Amino acid sequence: METVTGVTVRGVRDEDDLDAINAGCRVWFGGRFMRDMFAVDDGSPTAMLVAEVDGAAVGYAHGVGHGISDGHRGMAYVFVRPEHRRRGIGSVLWQRMLELCSPERVPGVMVQADDDDRETLDVLVAHGFALKGLHIESALDLGRVGALSHLATAPRAAGVELRTFAPDTTEDEWHAFKDVYDRLMKDAPDVAEGAETIPYDVLRTALREPWQVTGAWAGDRLVGFTCVAVRSAEDRVLNTWFTGVDPTHRGLGLATALKVAQALELRDAGWRSVVTQNMEGNDAILASNRTLGFVRAMGKRDLTLDY
Repeated sequence: METVTGVTVRGVRDEDDLDAINAGCRVWFGGRFMRDMFAVDDGSPTAMLVAEVDGAAVGYAHGVGHGISDGHRGMAYVFVRPEHRRRGIGSVLWQRMLELCSPERVPGVMVQADDDDRETLDVLVAHGFALKGLHIESALDLGRVGALSHLATAPRAAGVELRTFAPDTTEDEWHAFKDVYDRLMKDAPDVAEGAETIPYDVLRTALREPWQVTGAWAGDRLVGFTCVAVRSAEDRVLNTWFTGVDPTHRGLGLATALKVAQALELRDAGWRSVVTQNMEGNDAILASNRTLGFVRAMGKRDLTLDY
């Protein structure tokens, strides 16, 4: 714990209501999910911090001092409640994040901000951050996917079978999936400059259950998949984690078929919506999203600070 200019910064406690502290932040992913992800000890330097003034939680930050972001940069997130801004609280939290994502560990740091929040963007740019790519976040109402059932197949992908991972999927099979995941992720526009592969335990924390993955198989070879993470179990909201198709099977409608097949199963299981984030310029997946009925909700702007 430390105190700087009246701001106390400490580690997150079990009793902290992270959703309340981050209320109003549109890029916030959810307290339970973030706790689960940061509970994984893969050896990477990480931190989850709360800023207090007079005993009240007024800000929050988390970061990873390992090259998990595009360009092998570290990752950081900082939020200060609007009524407590312009008091140096954000600066204190940012200093802690930059100490975590130090030049000895990573070549830079990436953050994400609401593209409509000009105040935050201007502050970050003034402190040396560069505006980078835009992730378009959109949402699909699963109650409306029934009309798309005819798209849950890919007629042009002859011999390819779509199916959800079996309830008895073994750890060996999960490891094999991880190999395919890593290979296809290298082609994703989100990591065009390269990034460290996600540790197996972190991936399995996001994808705990087999029903979260729907795959496309050509014989016994996995040639595509789409997977979702639980964003809010209480609100029955999921978030697309990643959709990938092998280069040998692209252009055959598999991405759309996978998404529709999974959406129909998720609807039947009682989930209400799926949220997704895709890079502006990724025309194929954005077109697929429009076909499925995803509605744009916001833009999330990447910003980088390189050392």
